[in-house]
Amino acid sequence: MARPFGVAAGAVLLLWAQGCAPPPPPPPPVPPKPVSTVQTPSGPVTVRPVVVVQPSSSAPNRAERLYAGKVTARLAQWLAEAGIPYTLADDDAVAAGALEKSAVAILGYNPELGLRERFALRRFFERGGKALVFYSSDPRLADLMGLRLESYASFAGKLGAFRFGPAAPAGVPARVEQESRSLRPVFPAAASARVIAVWEDPLGRPTGEPAWVQSDRGFWMSHILLEGDAAAKRQMLVALLGACDRGFWEAAAAHAVATAGTLGLYRDAGRTIAALDRLPVPPAREGGLQASLAQAASLRDNMLRERRAGDSIEACRTAALLDAALTEVYARLQTSRSPEFRGVWNHSGTGLCAGDWAETCRILKEAGMTAVFPNVFRAGMTTYASRLAPASDTVQLYGDQLSQCTQAARAHGLETHAWILCWNLEDAPPALVAGFRRKGRLQASAKGESLDWLCPSDPANRAWMAEIALEIAERYSVDGIHLDFVRYKSKDYCYCAGCRARFERHIGARVRRWPADALTGPLAESYRDWRRRQITDFVADVRSKLRQVNPRLKLSAAVYPSFATCRDSIAQDWAEWLRLGWLDFACPMNYTESSSKAAEWYRLQAALPGAAGRVYSGLGVTAAESRLDAVQTIAQIGALRGAGAPGFMLFDLNRTLEKDVLKYLKMGLTGPAGR
Repeated sequence: MARPFGVAAGAVLLLWAQGCAPPPPPPPPVPPKPVSTVQTPSGPVTVRPVVVVQPSSSAPNRAERLYAGKVTARLAQWLAEAGIPYTLADDDAVAAGALEKSAVAILGYNPELGLRERFALRRFFERGGKALVFYSSDPRLADLMGLRLESYASFAGKLGAFRFGPAAPAGVPARVEQESRSLRPVFPAAASARVIAVWEDPLGRPTGEPAWVQSDRGFWMSHILLEGDAAAKRQMLVALLGACDRGFWEAAAAHAVATAGTLGLYRDAGRTIAALDRLPVPPAREGGLQASLAQAASLRDNMLRERRAGDSIEACRTAALLDAALTEVYARLQTSRSPEFRGVWNHSGTGLCAGDWAETCRILKEAGMTAVFPNVFRAGMTTYASRLAPASDTVQLYGDQLSQCTQAARAHGLETHAWILCWNLEDAPPALVAGFRRKGRLQASAKGESLDWLCPSDPANRAWMAEIALEIAERYSVDGIHLDFVRYKSKDYCYCAGCRARFERHIGARVRRWPADALTGPLAESYRDWRRRQITDFVADVRSKLRQVNPRLKLSAAVYPSFATCRDSIAQDWAEWLRLGWLDFACPMNYTESSSKAAEWYRLQAALPGAAGRVYSGLGVTAAESRLDAVQTIAQIGALRGAGAPGFMLFDLNRTLEKDVLKYLKMGLTGPAGR
């Protein structure tokens, strides 16, 4: 099975755990070396790398650049996993000629192209280059590609997937799941252009809205590619690129044949089959394993035969089947354990099936999960009917998500822990942020730069956030409250005027040089302690209020793994919270692709005073810092069990987790004990 490119992200996380918190945004995956030739049965084939265009000048502001950068990094990672050679170039490099030696460019999200970059793309098209464009707002670029672009339109709650039609290139998946909430509709304009995929609603009915349009100059999608259904999206990218240049099919096939069935553990599929055949089989699962191994051997032979015959598309398809077959055998060889806490974060707050928590909880129960953590408050808005904060459009579209989740979870025997993102107002409605800014309730850097985060030392902010937790506890039958972002943004915050006044009252004296004395001067240690106390007192206050409402409610927090240093850097002293009993359990975000590192971090965390049995390690299945397939996830859970962990958390509940990981966990590792 192909390994994600995660070396750079893993290095960042290691530094983070050693004290450099918070981590910088992860860089895009390291590209494979540009492939000049691919050996095929009929001889060598030259493959020029795809140019993935990183957003720089095309993004109108910093927030857009950060978001667009994540989109681009995700695309680059999928290319790397598929064995497609690529290079990275920003908008300015493209304008300066970075496309001169490439046949295909990918614009993952580059909203507003400059004149020079558009001119460079025109020359690129004129010499035969092709592009994959996502969600651009540039009508002149659309015109260059023989397409017609319309204005932004909201489709919240109306889209669930897109389906390719008979005019689509060979090898695309029939259907790709994606719940996009907005589109920039695009239509054919030139005679040669045509719609190749249309959007479907959440029930699978065609909407008539084009998802993909093809012209002689490439492909255009009416939205970006979001997280989820990753295998189908990788397959789609390979097929679209292969339609632009057959060499990409050859590169993908060579990579697939070399890696298929290895599970990231063995040198080739043959060795994997032999190794799995030697492993002990749980008595309840003896039936059928030998037949499955025989089927895998047949798939391996078919794949090699197809590759020798030069049928790259079929070789890739069979390689995927081989991966799945051997992953299933590996999964069925695992044993379950009970009792064990098995939680899953759900960032969307709407479950897997928007508007259908019963189906989501059925899937989780079947997969052996024991608890769901729906995101109910973020960016100053709720996914439930709150009296204290504005409801997001999710409530209007799908109803009160917390009410639906608790009812469905209880019916399926799952715990519900309401996940609250404290302080962070990034992506909040501008009017909401502006109101807090006018009242001086936002964090500020040492340079006086305002941040879209609430200041934790402001009594009004702390009271509001605690009231949100209390409201949930009083009105909903939740099993717990889960705090996230219960910290400062970084070591550079907060030095607002309110912090100065409140700190001066605390020390009983005026700070002569603000913020220098508190930042690195004689008051630095005192200020760090005071700053840490703001977060700790908030946690203690929430704990006290929850006990008054319902002593059985659990309070937990998602925390940084670097407990020894994050107490100073981001004022998150979660080791102290456990020692004092203010948290029932902590969920350190131990996002790494190394199972030994995951176990090592857990051992250090579990050894803290008061932490025994109260640390559930978070595994980054689809996190920015790590990407885990089913085999890696199984390995990390196994390593945690070996270290004595009482349970684990998975990030994040989306279609990738469901289809690529939970599907396999329930076959053995989290299945019913004894089966």
